Amino acid sequence: MTDPTDRGPTRIAPEAVARICARAARQVAGVHALVGVPARPHGVAVRLDDHAASVDVDVVTWYGRPVPTVADAIRDAVIGEVEAVTGLTVREVTVTVDDVVVPGVDPPAPT
Repeated sequence: MTDPTDRGPTRIAPEAVARICARAARQVAGVHALVGVPARPHGVAVRLDDHAASVDVDVVTWYGRPVPTVADAIRDAVIGEVEAVTGLTVREVTVTVDDVVVPGVDPPAPT
């Protein structure tokens, strides 16, 4: 049987990991949206080195949800999903809350 390491390397682009992270973060209770900018179109930036990832996630949360609780849930979700899907180790997940949506005060999100 051939050793899998002899068949060539597998590379995962940071953009692919960012999409995985974004999907995981969006599913966390308390997350209203991810904040996308040209440098981070999915609201996530990923740095990869030596089979490990460092992740930055920018979010908008719902008012009334404890920010530290939401941030910890985002970290858990991102780490779990990235490690399960890619096999990469996640060194850190930095969560930045850019805004808070107040129900009844802020306009609803466009559909």
